[in-house]
Amino acid sequence: MSAKVIHVITRLDHGGSAQNTLLTCLGHDRARFDPLVIAGHPGRWDAQGGDAATRENQRRLQERGLPCELLPTLTREVHPIKDLKTIQRLTRIFRRERPVIVHTHTSKAGAVGRIAAQAARVPVVVHTPHGHVFYGHFGRTLSRLFLETERWLARRTTWLIALTEAERDEHLARGVGRADRFAVVPSGIELERFRRMAGVVGHRPDAFDCPPDALVVGSVGWLTPIKGYRYLIEAVARLRPAHPRLHVVLIGTGDLRAPLAALADRLGIRDRVRFLGQRADIPACLAAMDLFVLPSLNEGMGRALVEAMAAGRPVIATRVGGVPAVVEHRRTGLLVPPADAAALAVAIDELARNSGWAKQLAEAGQQSIGARFSAAHMVRGVEAVYEQALAGVGLT
Repeated sequence: MSAKVIHVITRLDHGGSAQNTLLTCLGHDRARFDPLVIAGHPGRWDAQGGDAATRENQRRLQERGLPCELLPTLTREVHPIKDLKTIQRLTRIFRRERPVIVHTHTSKAGAVGRIAAQAARVPVVVHTPHGHVFYGHFGRTLSRLFLETERWLARRTTWLIALTEAERDEHLARGVGRADRFAVVPSGIELERFRRMAGVVGHRPDAFDCPPDALVVGSVGWLTPIKGYRYLIEAVARLRPAHPRLHVVLIGTGDLRAPLAALADRLGIRDRVRFLGQRADIPACLAAMDLFVLPSLNEGMGRALVEAMAAGRPVIATRVGGVPAVVEHRRTGLLVPPADAAALAVAIDELARNSGWAKQLAEAGQQSIGARFSAAHMVRGVEAVYEQALAGVGLT
């Protein structure tokens, strides 16, 4: 008989953590594990595809016979009344479904889900942070509060799963979790969707209205301060005199679209910055980019970065979180300090002036994205953690 597993995540949209969770559930060995997914209802939240993406992913699960329940009270923001209702609702669901494993994803679902799992006496509780909020997201006081909360919750968690060794080490250095109960399982992607784009040149998807001779620098992600896009726009503004063909394409939605457009306007490059919103054809969009830049201030692994490398794009990324585990500086891409537009401009300039070397980096980067970043490898890794956790509580 397969073991009931309930996955809990705040948002089941097109974001990296949501796609990680979705592919894990779709890939589960159904002879061993019987998954159920619980996610927050996006409501007015339109970033990363919002309600449309959530419904699409819900349908995708249900078409495979996997139940998916949306909770309107499970929101990203801290809301004491909604959070209490969510804990109560999750506790009732856990008692009804009697899972042997509850696997929570991201900080908010990780908090309410783990509290509910303890209340319902679930035997095994697994949590994947998908990064962390210890710095870069909030001020010092709030960051400290989140850190203390994560320390408390970790003591009530059977196993933690990080996406990279660096993410695990950052948690352990801050007293979150135990080294002997902290696994590393890289986030998997549907590799072939992106690998087939390697070598594609000259293709411009709909809305890529850059000039035919444009040098396109692009990125994919939520338009929020933590992604650092202001530094990319500032870097391109610095390069405008030397690289008049340079254009920026940003794919994703979020509250910073208008402020970023205003920044581009103030810097005199509004005509060189394109905001494409949410796209379903990410592989084709990546193939239309000459360079991919991930300017994040904090990043668990950088799923979009892995996708760009798999698609054969030269990449530049900030040296934060788990990114150095994905990009080897000057061999598979370039790494720069975060929040440093000048350093980012130097890196873009270096690759823009040397297309041959950029191509070499792209080829090396694509080769480095091997099976360890496949969805199948991820699922096997997660299930190995489950088996170890179940053995630890005598349920194998």
